[in-house]
Amino acid sequence: MIEDDDEGFDPLEAGSAVLPPTLGEGCLTRFDPDRLNENMGTDFGAACELDA
Repeated sequence: MIEDDDEGFDPLEAGSAVLPPTLGEGCLTRFDPDRLNENMGTDFGAACELDA
C-alpha cells in the first residue's frame, strides 16, 4: 500500500508570499519598519562599497 505524504498539500499555497504589514495609502504606502525583521527585505549596507 502506497501512502500519500502530500495529503493536504496545496501547490498553489506553497509558492505564495505574503507582504509584511504596511503603513500609509496609495503612493505613500511603505513597509512598517517596526514590524520588519532580519528575514524580511534586503540589506543594502554594503552598497556604498561597490565600484561604479
